[in-house]
Amino acid sequence: MKKKAFTLFSTLILIFIFSILIVSIFETKSMNSINIQKQYSYIQAKNHLAFLEEYITKQKDLKTIKKIEIQDNHFNILADITKKDKNYEANLYIKSKLHNISVHKKILIK
Repeated sequence: MKKKAFTLFSTLILIFIFSILIVSIFETKSMNSINIQKQYSYIQAKNHLAFLEEYITKQKDLKTIKKIEIQDNHFNILADITKKDKNYEANLYIKSKLHNISVHKKILIK
């Protein structure tokens, strides 16, 4: 009777230890997945910023453009353009709707 009770007790202890290890492994994999998603969003935001900067600098006449807002499912993309002396200054803002990621850049356009 003592052997059966010891075997049952040791089996329960082993199941408990392995379940804790499995939960810990899944939590680690979940955190890695979230970090990869945030890294992907940051790279995508930088790509949007580069595109917006290139688009604005290639515009021939900025007199009529004060604000550019692009609709996207995952990002808020905004550019505020103001005239400073003979040049134009543009503030570019990219913010992710899914993660806490935002990118800002100020450019001077001659």
